Amino acid sequence: MSRTAVIAGVGPGLGESIAERFAEEGCSVALLARSESYLNSLADRLRDQTPGNATAIPTDLTDSDDIEAAFERTRERFGAVDILVNHASAASWDGLLEQDPEDFRQALAVGPESALHCSQEAVPDMVEGDGGTVIFTGATTSVRGREGAVGFSAAKFACRGLAESMARELGPEGVHVAHVVIDGGILPPGSDPDDSEEYLDPDAIADNYWYLVEQDRSAWTLELDLRPHVEEF
Repeated sequence: MSRTAVIAGVGPGLGESIAERFAEEGCSVALLARSESYLNSLADRLRDQTPGNATAIPTDLTDSDDIEAAFERTRERFGAVDILVNHASAASWDGLLEQDPEDFRQALAVGPESALHCSQEAVPDMVEGDGGTVIFTGATTSVRGREGAVGFSAAKFACRGLAESMARELGPEGVHVAHVVIDGGILPPGSDPDDSEEYLDPDAIADNYWYLVEQDRSAWTLELDLRPHVEEF
């Protein structure tokens, strides 16, 4: 039976790799982001080249009403949600004294607030069904605040706290909540740098996301730390 996965915050790079990996496993994938033309192109490719299905749902992830409508469309097309990936993030790279308050609020809206709304939409399906998986995409600054990036750091810290709280609440309900720390730079799409070993391969990261989905309930991972193979980090 096909599982329904929602990827909230899909773009070139890791988001695309996650969507592709899940579709390769036969999932029906709902792609949520603002860029309609990009989402349509990706959905077409996934339908043509993978065993799974895909649909593009242009969504403003800072708008709770838009999120609610996106999940309604997902259920109409594919049924109840089994997997959610909270992948969206956006922040200006500014230190404390340069940080614009509106940019700071935007970082929180796209990150933890969006993840809250998406989780509130997806989790009831999982609790009422046979369980499910919620994965948060984190970063180095989820655990170590980054100099000159107060908005990004605050948003990622908040997402990590949300994930940990949800895991304690929802584990007994059969819902696996995991937080992935991406501790390093991700190989940019279409690039082939000489120092590629210093980057994480987005396809390899996506393999780990699927590993989290497939884990046995007796040994769930709460936090998965991924970093590139380098001598020093």
